[in-house]
Amino acid sequence: MNTFSQKLDIESENIIYLLSLDSRQSVSTLAKELNLNRKIVENRVQNLFEIGFIKPLLVINEKSRFRSTILVKLNKIDNSVLEKVKKISGFMKLKETLGLYDLSFLFDAPSAEEMESSISKVSNLLHKDIVTFDVQSHDFEDTMGYKSFCHAVGNLAKYKQLNPKSYVLTEDEKKVLLSLKQNPRVSYSSLEAETGITFVRLKKMMSDFLQSEIIRFTVDPNYDLLELQFHNFLVKTKLGKKDVFEQYIQKHPRVHWVKYARGRWDYVLSITAQTINEFIDITKQIRSDNHDLILDETALISKVKEIRRY
Repeated sequence: MNTFSQKLDIESENIIYLLSLDSRQSVSTLAKELNLNRKIVENRVQNLFEIGFIKPLLVINEKSRFRSTILVKLNKIDNSVLEKVKKISGFMKLKETLGLYDLSFLFDAPSAEEMESSISKVSNLLHKDIVTFDVQSHDFEDTMGYKSFCHAVGNLAKYKQLNPKSYVLTEDEKKVLLSLKQNPRVSYSSLEAETGITFVRLKKMMSDFLQSEIIRFTVDPNYDLLELQFHNFLVKTKLGKKDVFEQYIQKHPRVHWVKYARGRWDYVLSITAQTINEFIDITKQIRSDNHDLILDETALISKVKEIRRY
């Protein structure tokens, strides 16, 4: 059986898949799921994080946050201007892209007004060279489970799509989520010392977060270190076809991440592949399989210039 990344063996890839579903699960649980010695799993997990093959990541979909991807085509790219954009409040990530757009910016804000302000500032900084300026507001985002790393077919059923429920955060809960965002694998004892909130209350908060499905503890693979490709595919579906298309991408082995969006595109899909050629073939196949569902689409070859801020 071949691994997805030549840098890893099957056991380590299976661990990445399970951590993508819940990065806070214990080593004992992982060992039991994979039928491996606990010490072996502990060493594998430690190496994956220490080498930098993966980083802990918290997906947050509570409704008081606003997140947008700004997609831009420019006459020319001025790196000094990009440095100014990165200093705008709420900036999270920057990618260079090859295709319909030149750049992709990810922004996060605590209110619609602050998001509008950030978007306006980006537009004002780039306005002299803008050819295309599209803003994609995200209803929510989620991993699709990193299925490319899963070699135990039975484990694919462990993935459960997030379905965020209405949930109003208290100030203490906001404080806890901020700490978890900065360090998703932080221990309860450290979280208690950092926030001043008792262990019992922290456990209750965590349970409420998970039951409301507003968060997922996952990991962010370093695809460059793993010598893999990771690019975007933007899709607009025909009216009434979203449910069918979403069922398709949930099962697709190479769709690792999805942003559900409003704007020119309905979906920003992150697709992983072993080579550029394979990525191109995958996007062609998605188009072919869904020719009666897709209204418009475009593939973007992406290069991360500024890694996602946590």
